[in-house]
Amino acid sequence: MFGVELRRRRVAAGKSLMALSGDLHYSKGHISKIETGMKQPTAQFARLADAVLDADGALSRLVPADLPDTTSQDDPLVPLWDLPQLRVSRTAAETVAEDDATEQLLRAQFDGIRDMGKRLAPELVIPALTAQIQVVQAVLRGARNPETRRRLGLLAARSVEYMGWMAQEAGMQEESKKRTMQFAALAVAAGDPGLASYGLVRRAELAMYVGDAISTVELAQRALRDPHADARIRGLALHRLAQGYAQRGEYSLCRAALDDAERALDESSSDAGPGGPVLGSSTIADLGAVVAGWCLYDLGRPAEAAELLERALSRTQPEARRARALHGARLALAYEAAGELDRMCETALQALEAARPLGSTTVRSQLSRLSWAVQRRHSHRPARELHVEIIAALHDDPV
Repeated sequence: MFGVELRRRRVAAGKSLMALSGDLHYSKGHISKIETGMKQPTAQFARLADAVLDADGALSRLVPADLPDTTSQDDPLVPLWDLPQLRVSRTAAETVAEDDATEQLLRAQFDGIRDMGKRLAPELVIPALTAQIQVVQAVLRGARNPETRRRLGLLAARSVEYMGWMAQEAGMQEESKKRTMQFAALAVAAGDPGLASYGLVRRAELAMYVGDAISTVELAQRALRDPHADARIRGLALHRLAQGYAQRGEYSLCRAALDDAERALDESSSDAGPGGPVLGSSTIADLGAVVAGWCLYDLGRPAEAAELLERALSRTQPEARRARALHGARLALAYEAAGELDRMCETALQALEAARPLGSTTVRSQLSRLSWAVQRRHSHRPARELHVEIIAALHDDPV
């Protein structure tokens, strides 16, 4: 019965098995076996399918209701992977989960870890984040109150999403994709399919950084088609869409996406996101200027790009090292392309100073591009000296 209904709704939505596989993060073969009745769906699978196919719980109702044991390894709200579980007694976990102060402490700890991520190398942040997720796992197993479980589930999802970002910064692309998909599944399990659509935005960002413009545009468009996505997520998806179009050299489409993003973000509240801090960058005061500047550089308009990036960086706090390093390197690239070599050198040296303690792969990707660009300016002595500094930074060995 479930398989027949799943196929009916998939066909009505105009989705192929391959498309649904990408949406649900299950293999095409697995979904095919469920549709033909060869495999029984889990409750988690049904919830994901409900959200993707906008079935309003119809598919979940076809799966036998079986209340989960909160200590079970199959608890859909507990992020399970290769992390050792903390050995906490059921009584202790239940007592801690019932204490309102527990959630506040866990949120404060998460905020502190995010502050670490602005200043430190991801390899130094990941162990603290791992411990945070292990504690949330343990408390979730003891939580009985549905609202408490929902809030902790969202916090778990946000923590896993941040783990994906730190993995990206550490150069672990496959690990980053894996954590991002886990984040989306956890968000749906916690009852927030809209938050899950942010996983598509993050995957679009991953594709953008490796120069995969086709995937960047496709993933951003999928996020925009999600009826559950709120204004903030739509705005961030439109930013990724604009960057994908810029990589493809499509100015008009890029400009339209930037304008739509500005309107969407104006509609949204940037105070906080589901389960934690605001989604996307919390350190860039003028996010629209940064993204527009990034796009204009790819569109061959470096002078305009430099003006916008300079404006945004002037409003970025000094302690936001990661943002200053990444967008400072991009600004130096824009100055180089615009022929403003003295400003290029000045900006690049500031970006290098911010980048040194970070070990960021995304920053290194921009510094690598800058290294190649600076080489052609060999007749400019400061540029030659800058090239030496960039090469030294790129080949800095781990301790």
